[in-house]
Amino acid sequence: EDIGFPFAAQAALVTRQHVGRKDETVGLITDLPPETLDAGQWLKANRLAWGIENGTHQRLDVSLNEDRCRVRNTNGLWILGIIRRLVISLFMHWRKRHSKPNHQSLTDFQAAMGEDNLAKAMAFVTHQHPKL
Repeated sequence: EDIGFPFAAQAALVTRQHVGRKDETVGLITDLPPETLDAGQWLKANRLAWGIENGTHQRLDVSLNEDRCRVRNTNGLWILGIIRRLVISLFMHWRKRHSKPNHQSLTDFQAAMGEDNLAKAMAFVTHQHPKL
């Protein structure tokens, strides 16, 4: 309760070391007791969470240029964020159906959708009664 997390059961400091970079110390907090989540399990869960973050961030920033977006309207940002995440979901579904190595990136997905499919997609989004 003293640190502002009344339900915290464990807290820890982790120092991350990267070659060629300054060490980074971060705090971790969980409501799980040590019997449920020991130190080794906690570190493993933390690493797995970063794998998800890195995959999503890479797709949003590198492929969809999210960090370079200049939209400042709050509603516009929400809508663009939802659309970008929808694109990632559609890409993941599309990638499962294409086992060819040359169809593995979000850029490949965007190219495959091309202008012909863009017109179909816009018609689907703007139609009053869309059909799949």
